[in-house]
Amino acid sequence: MFHDLPVVWQYVILSGAALVLTVAGLWLYNRREARRKHAIELMKLMNQWGLAWFAELFEDYAVGDYSGIVHKVREIVRAVRSDEAIVAKLGEVAKKVTSYYAANDATRAQELLAILQNGTALKTAKNVS
Repeated sequence: MFHDLPVVWQYVILSGAALVLTVAGLWLYNRREARRKHAIELMKLMNQWGLAWFAELFEDYAVGDYSGIVHKVREIVRAVRSDEAIVAKLGEVAKKVTSYYAANDATRAQELLAILQNGTALKTAKNVS
């Protein structure tokens, strides 16, 4: 196929192919790095809201520790099977959400305060069980 082309054109074609492959490789690499940077941003957000389990998953993804992701998922699955662990994790999140409402949304903060003072949430949870 290339035997009929002059040597100059063969070099032009090979150089063009190398350039296209290099640009495509860099584009794919930058997309992967952008996903990893986004995972780091999500990790920080998850930590901020008390979701440490998910933050650790995003951290493992960001650094490329895929075996760490598998171990973390196993840990989460084991922990979710116990009521104490899941309530403890959700309690951390509830504290962060309550603090946010106290600082930024007085109406919601009052609603939460009323629920806590009346024990409505506890009564509802007992009736559902």
